[in-house]
Amino acid sequence: MAANQSLTDFYTETLGANLTNTRWSWGAMNPVTNEVFLRVWADDIEATAGGERVQLYNLDWKGRSPGYPERLRHLDAIQRGAPGYGVLCLKAKPGSHDTTRIKRFDRDALLRLGDVRQDGSRLYGQVLARVSVETIARRRTGESTLVPDLAALIRKGTTAEALVNARVGQGRFRTEVLRLWGNRCCVTGIETPEAIRASHIKPWRDSTDEERLDPRNGLPLAGTLDGLFDAGLITFDETGTLLVSRKLSADERERLGIAEATLGRVPEGKTAHYLAHHRETIFVAGDRSRADEQT
Repeated sequence: MAANQSLTDFYTETLGANLTNTRWSWGAMNPVTNEVFLRVWADDIEATAGGERVQLYNLDWKGRSPGYPERLRHLDAIQRGAPGYGVLCLKAKPGSHDTTRIKRFDRDALLRLGDVRQDGSRLYGQVLARVSVETIARRRTGESTLVPDLAALIRKGTTAEALVNARVGQGRFRTEVLRLWGNRCCVTGIETPEAIRASHIKPWRDSTDEERLDPRNGLPLAGTLDGLFDAGLITFDETGTLLVSRKLSADERERLGIAEATLGRVPEGKTAHYLAHHRETIFVAGDRSRADEQT
């Protein structure tokens, strides 16, 4: 990671979370992984009997900065179950009330945030641990790694159109994936081509060139399901029954209409093998549950 990387580039390139506005945003959310990344100050960390906490907001703050309501939306997302992380920054003038100028920030570690709790007029995030930035960056999913994946193909000198098309779910790969599943979404059954994505089961980055072009390593999924599958929030068991991460609340599962979803048929052969890889390495660890057993 470049030592002179700006905080904005750190959010975008390393964390996969674009700032809404580079002037007033205090944090951002990765739309694929649902992770929230908040700028926090080193001198706002406090030791408590239960461990460390860091100030995230002060209800007494006045003004019309768009950064205030955005921060509250991010905190609300964490309260509703989104993973929260603090990007630790050092003020240009430590101890001052200047919250705009940054001397430097930690490019190597993030604060893993727990519950958001109020103490007087201030909202604090419990500091659960310090986690490696490298670990977070490595977890970025297929959609958020599209550009670097294609750049890697260019650096390797390959101009194989089939590989590039397969990476973006197009060309022969898409055609063959759809053909294997009757030219419809393998879960909802919708047939509108524009609403269906040909998603790799075993992620592109983990696959060989042969696996990248193998239509049995693909599922035709409606856009929302594709996003959830790519992010590891849903997967399918050996029978094709949908498994849902507990990171999705019961209300979200109901709104998405995935309570009793299944594949159109029981996965077999290589497709079953690829799905086993997805369950073991992509699906959210420890939060596995059959959709129809969750309440």
